[in-house]
Amino acid sequence: MTKFFLAVLIVVAAVFIIGGCSPGNNSRTSLTRHRGGFFETFDTYVQIAMYTETQEEFDEHFKVFQQAFERYHILFDIFNSYPGVNNIRTINDNAGIVPVVVDSAIIDLLIFSKQAYFYTGGILNIALGPVLSIWHQYRMHNISNPENMVVPSYDALREAASFINIKDLIIDEEAGTVFLAREGMLLDVGATAKAFTVDRVANILRERGVASAVIDAGGDVIAIGESMTGGGRPWNIGIRDPETGGMYDVVQVRDMAAATSGNHYRRFIIDGVPYSHIIDPITLMPAANFAAVSVIHESVTTAEMLSTALFILSLDEGYELAQTFNAAVIWLFDDNTAMFNEIYRKISQNF
Repeated sequence: MTKFFLAVLIVVAAVFIIGGCSPGNNSRTSLTRHRGGFFETFDTYVQIAMYTETQEEFDEHFKVFQQAFERYHILFDIFNSYPGVNNIRTINDNAGIVPVVVDSAIIDLLIFSKQAYFYTGGILNIALGPVLSIWHQYRMHNISNPENMVVPSYDALREAASFINIKDLIIDEEAGTVFLAREGMLLDVGATAKAFTVDRVANILRERGVASAVIDAGGDVIAIGESMTGGGRPWNIGIRDPETGGMYDVVQVRDMAAATSGNHYRRFIIDGVPYSHIIDPITLMPAANFAAVSVIHESVTTAEMLSTALFILSLDEGYELAQTFNAAVIWLFDDNTAMFNEIYRKISQNF
């Protein structure tokens, strides 16, 4: 296919920050690079590298950065309830009962997520929760019982799929409410919530005057401005090989974001067949077309939406969707080969 470039690659599973050429003082200003991170949100390690004039300035920004992540984590949590807070769990608990008044951030997330359903032709469906919940239960069982691993029955999955109609997610922006019209429905915002948070927090930092930073929340990466290293250069975003821990490729970006969806994490293997955590809403089974898909885009929310959808879609279908969003993409296969579009080639150091 002439619209793709073929290369032999190390399989990639996550993008990560490698910064500029070297840390330290910038030749044009007194800005210095500082780093920080925490584990408390979205079941992942969140880290940031930021250029500021002083450690104290960084510490002030970092405090706001962490507090914002904690706030969004609580709002978008599907597993836990919090006193005085209506979150996604609250919406799920009231399915088929009453509309729930929620924070505007939840409204915004759900509106984007509902739009993503139509952008992706139904491939990304946050109403897939009943099906995903079954797979999650079996995944946890199989991790704890490696000698007795099983997969859910198709009949159980089909029954759960009777509750995944996105039209039954009713959002009333004026009233500020969300209602799941049928009892048994469950929202799962795993494909959008963390990336949505990264975009929101990046905007908070920009509003505070941060001009040079890069955020990595478990592979959802966004660069603010450019790295101040060496007088100002693009941020380098690396793509990591999960088997060796090494790096395959580097893309150079300014004010861009990256996200990866892959089958190497949160999976189990039965009789040599890997079962990933990314479920195809058509087959109700784990997607298995690729080892990983990485997407570069201006918005990390869009990049994450696309990486998930493209991991499920065929190569040709994914290529067309990526072109619609002007996104750079690299598709990686289990045989250590890969395809990437022309947009990706333009920002890659290796191609």
